Amino acid sequence: MQGLVILLTAIHLTGCSTLFGRHQDEQLVYFDANVPEVEVICEGKRVITPGSISLRQSKNHSCLAEKAGYKKEVIEIRSVTSWSGFANSFALNTAAWGWWTFGIGTGIGMLIDFPSGAMKNLKQDHFEFRMQSAEESEKIKKGGIQKL
Repeated sequence: MQGLVILLTAIHLTGCSTLFGRHQDEQLVYFDANVPEVEVICEGKRVITPGSISLRQSKNHSCLAEKAGYKKEVIEIRSVTSWSGFANSFALNTAAWGWWTFGIGTGIGMLIDFPSGAMKNLKQDHFEFRMQSAEESEKIKKGGIQKL
């Protein structure tokens, strides 16, 4: 009897996306700029453009792009619930829980997966941005150049 309980517990735990569905919570994000060798800093990780940084999918990020002689740029990266994350959660929870609880286990599993971030991905994984020289930035502030 104890062996059966252990086997059923192991089978059902594999259905939770929060615990087992996302083996890798990081997503590779690519950065490039109109000028070479811009340093991008995200969550303490650094890369020189063009290059990539691995960031957690389940949270938002604020990155800073900087280069001497250029205005610093802030890059906001949003984490959103994705259809692939939703489908993965639904499939895993239904396979492990839904068939014998008449769908109740699927709903409970998805209610756990949603706030945990197991259904989220980064909205964008490729950023190309324009660095503005400090000189150009000052001229714009003083009204010397019209922004289009």
